[in-house]
Amino acid sequence: MSISVRFILSLFCCLTIISGFSQKTVQKKDVLHAGPLIGYLEKKEALIWLQTKNEVELFIEYFNIVNQGKKFRTKKHITKKETGYTASILLDEVQPGTTYHYDVYVNRKKVLFTFPTEITTQTDWRFKMDPSPFKAAFGSCTYINETITDRPGSPYGGDYQIFESIHKKNPDLMLWGGDNIYLRPADWSTRTGYVHRYTHARALPELEKLMAGRPNLAIWDDHDFGPNDANGSFFMKPFAHETFHLFWPNPPCASFSAGPSLCTAMEFNGIDFFTLDNRSFRTEIWKDTSLRQIFGKEQIEWLINNLKSSQSPFKMVMVGGQMVSDAAVKENFANYPEEKKYFFDRLEEENIQGVIFLTGDRHFSELSVIKNRKGNTILEITSSPLTSGVVTPDKENNSHRVEGSLIEKRSFVLLSFDGKLKARTLAATWFDSDGNELYKYNVTEAEMSPKKKN
Repeated sequence: MSISVRFILSLFCCLTIISGFSQKTVQKKDVLHAGPLIGYLEKKEALIWLQTKNEVELFIEYFNIVNQGKKFRTKKHITKKETGYTASILLDEVQPGTTYHYDVYVNRKKVLFTFPTEITTQTDWRFKMDPSPFKAAFGSCTYINETITDRPGSPYGGDYQIFESIHKKNPDLMLWGGDNIYLRPADWSTRTGYVHRYTHARALPELEKLMAGRPNLAIWDDHDFGPNDANGSFFMKPFAHETFHLFWPNPPCASFSAGPSLCTAMEFNGIDFFTLDNRSFRTEIWKDTSLRQIFGKEQIEWLINNLKSSQSPFKMVMVGGQMVSDAAVKENFANYPEEKKYFFDRLEEENIQGVIFLTGDRHFSELSVIKNRKGNTILEITSSPLTSGVVTPDKENNSHRVEGSLIEKRSFVLLSFDGKLKARTLAATWFDSDGNELYKYNVTEAEMSPKKKN
């Protein structure tokens, strides 16, 4: 056989191999609209969310990056138009404290990503070691511009690089504090509109690495629920609930006699996080004070019961609107004095220590601190906005605001938990959209509560 013939045959074989390989892989941009997004990430389970561009078959293969011998495969999912082509895929063969690489398959072709696809499960530390230090990022109010549905004039959203700045801080957990989308008037009267708004917001390129690189936990506020300041009587409430769960793979949520909620809880390295639902049961500010509420007694008692049993030194409670601030403006809890009194009286009666509220909504950031009659300190860390417009609270008198903590620009806060089991510390640091430090507050477990419980 001549050299030229051998060369041609060799080239043909190489091209055949390359062609075969290319047919078994596919670029993310060709098949996925958004994702992956890591939902809850526990010791023996992980939930990964994906959104495809059309109806496809999906599954995930994953393996321990240290011991790469055995691969695990999830069950297959078929994405459908009626569910926004979304899928939340359960990885249920993981083990505690282990890092796994995962591959997404669409119609049996492996999706190629430009960033790492890895998860690390939580450590089984209790009774064995001190919990690991970790960082959680928190922010609220994410407006993604869409010219066709936005108001005329200057764009309301901007500084999308904030999500890349958060990613660069390398948080272990991302907390979304509500108004994570902004439903437009064209959206909030139909289920199709809700799905469109989530789909549009989720596709922002700057979100990609942040959502794929750590677990995400979300709550909602009015703009995820319906129109501005929408209350629990809004007629699209069932679809607001449905689409939230389609696009956020949170842990299971509590249901009350008045209906379903977004209340849930999650432990992360020894710190408990609780979410409250400030929309589903909310009323207007009625003149009849016995009827007005944000949460309702059943939801409040659900939280009190959970806080009472929690062994976490810092009990992080995520709420869409401000809780501690005494400025009776906008949608603050101060506008519902009867329910606010009941809520904080119950915290005091049960001598619940270490409560820290994570709140958004206000389009500015601040830190508020109070101390109750039991001597327990209660903090409110407000962080807003991420990408929506900024508001100046020039006529607002929050007497609990810590001097120097007011931030009137787009920002996020990084919560750094450290220390041994009985001596945990928290550093809350606010950053601007480019990752520059704006304000910092440190607190210890001992400073939150009297040394001796009553």
